[in-house]
Amino acid sequence: MIAWLLTGGVSTKRAEFESSWTRSSIRRPWKSMNRSISPRPAERRRSNDVRRSGVARPYSSRHLPANKPGVLFCSDIRNSNGEYNMNLPGFPVAQRGEMLASVVARYLERSAGAKLRLLKLFGLYLASPCSVIPRHLRQLASTLPPGHPWEGAPEVIAKGHTLLPLLLHFAHPKRGSAALRNVVSGGSGNPSASLGISATVFRDFRHMARFCPDCVAHDLKTFGFPVLYRQHQPLFVTMCAVHARPLRSNCLCGQAARQAVSRWQMAGHCRCSEPSTPSLLGADLDTKSEECWLWLSQQVTTILENPNPMPKVHIAANLLTALERGGFASLRGGGLCQNAISEAILDRFSEPVLRQLGIGHGRNTHDHWAGRALSRGVIEGRRIPSLLRMLLLTRLVTNDISSLWSLVAPDPAQKRDRVPPGYRTDLDLKRKRIEKEAIKSALDAADGKLTVAAKRLGVSFCTIAADLRHHRIHLPLSRATSKRLGAKRIAAIRDALKHGTPKSKLRLQYDVSAWSILLIELDQPELRDVHREASVTRQREKHRNALLSFLRADPGKPRYEFAKRHAGSYFWLRKYDRAWLQSHLPAPRWGHRKGKRKVVRDRHPLDQTASEAVRQIARQELERSERPKRLTRTRLLTAVGALSALSERGRDRYASTIAEAERHAETTGQFMRRTIRWALNELATERKAISMTQLCQLTNLKSSQLVEHRDYIVEVATDLELVFDARCKLAP
Repeated sequence: MIAWLLTGGVSTKRAEFESSWTRSSIRRPWKSMNRSISPRPAERRRSNDVRRSGVARPYSSRHLPANKPGVLFCSDIRNSNGEYNMNLPGFPVAQRGEMLASVVARYLERSAGAKLRLLKLFGLYLASPCSVIPRHLRQLASTLPPGHPWEGAPEVIAKGHTLLPLLLHFAHPKRGSAALRNVVSGGSGNPSASLGISATVFRDFRHMARFCPDCVAHDLKTFGFPVLYRQHQPLFVTMCAVHARPLRSNCLCGQAARQAVSRWQMAGHCRCSEPSTPSLLGADLDTKSEECWLWLSQQVTTILENPNPMPKVHIAANLLTALERGGFASLRGGGLCQNAISEAILDRFSEPVLRQLGIGHGRNTHDHWAGRALSRGVIEGRRIPSLLRMLLLTRLVTNDISSLWSLVAPDPAQKRDRVPPGYRTDLDLKRKRIEKEAIKSALDAADGKLTVAAKRLGVSFCTIAADLRHHRIHLPLSRATSKRLGAKRIAAIRDALKHGTPKSKLRLQYDVSAWSILLIELDQPELRDVHREASVTRQREKHRNALLSFLRADPGKPRYEFAKRHAGSYFWLRKYDRAWLQSHLPAPRWGHRKGKRKVVRDRHPLDQTASEAVRQIARQELERSERPKRLTRTRLLTAVGALSALSERGRDRYASTIAEAERHAETTGQFMRRTIRWALNELATERKAISMTQLCQLTNLKSSQLVEHRDYIVEVATDLELVFDARCKLAP
């Protein structure tokens, strides 16, 4: 009867997977049965469970063994209770790019069965929907009915519907394949930890499921249900690459829910009366930050839409080569220039974006993470690199991640020389600039008087003057200013500004104020740009001539000598004229310099000396009359300057020292007995009777610890001819 129930009316067509297995479809076979035939009690209880849940419970091996020919929908994989997993019809087929959590949530939403029982059946009862990949993925694949695309194929689920391929995109091909096999087979007890992901990020509300409102509206119109796409789920993805609008987080009720079922939510769907789906980005987003967020989203989409998101090419090695070609190689030795990368990342990404991503940069941190992101362990395949940091480094050499998929690293785009900070036009003001039309109206109403126009606008005259220069508004010199400065001095100042003379020198040379120079610039708005370009050209020629003079004077000197002698010119050229600097600096000298190689020290005499020092320190401690201090291995090795012996490399170098330190190290009991003997000697010197209070104060031990050593205390007190207080618990 049970076998007939399981096999009857089940089809393997793909269309039937999208239909729900309702209670009516379960009850229908029972209605056609002969009511005079009464099933046995065990079968009656099982039929009641089927009617209540809508889904048959997994049968144990006692009732339905795997080799029974009548049972067609039981797999050969046992769950944690030793029962065979049951194949469930009606499980939906995932859309392209849909997250595994979204498919499970859709099935739970339309299933009439007990949802906690279904999660246990899938092996997802203790799993988190926001995890990278569930541990028991093989159990889920074995539960699906024959003909389902995921049936018996956990690797298909991992590659097409989780973030695992994205996190392994920059890993070494062999390391990535090994990690994929380990996670899919269930060999990793904690897949997130195996990939180097901290569990603390899942506590943030931003790691709730994310969705794009436009994508949800399109899916409801096309499929009839919303879909959670995996390209929206990484923490650093905050915009939709298709619709270029900020993403939203699922309702926060799923995070605080105590029931496991409530955490599995569809996109933008929950059971709250007032759902809370906060936006991941604020409304006051500047243009540069929006471009940065959109670029990150586009790269993630490009990686996941690739038919093979884990290519056989080592992308991290190609990225390292591209960075070295792009002028980010260190001038001394190998590796990358940390300061240059930090400045370039700050130039490509805005500071608010880096702050929200939790990435430090050269202005406010000394954490040079670029060298660790492309370390030797990553290139050789011993470590899995950070996806976010690799994407940040990718933008320094290319705007499309797919250009790194070729066997040969691409030539990087031409780097744009940066404008010196003192002459840049995109200053970040903490205030909002005054509109151009408002300034013109105020000047017209004030008859061209700057101070009167500033009062009408409610700002200072310096503020309105700065905005006048920014908007390129012409303000003629007043008669009083022209008379005070004189025509010859005004013409000389204009000529000096055109040649890039610093304004500080102009104030000293012509005895004018900074306000007068600003008024002269407002009289000719184009004079500001001319002065800026001339100043940059003058500084560039000055620093270039310093390098050329150094090369003519000392043609055989290495490149780091120029950095030592002309530090200002070197740093200016490296920051704002890197391409010219790299082409004119002397070639780097690789390898060891002759006569400079360090002599390898003989470790055996050092080991013997340190071992003898350990014995001497231990002997001095045991012979001292002051309060005892415990002898530990760390204390002894630190005292002789051999603490490095605890490392893996130091164990072979200081073998005798480690053995001597371990021999003289005291256990807790040995140190207590030595402390007790010292305290009793102190009491014998003062000729005092032994009391529990005095002994606790001298030894800094608890009364219970002293009671444990009562026999030892009595023995030492007898040798020292000490007497016990009549009320002491330690008295014999």
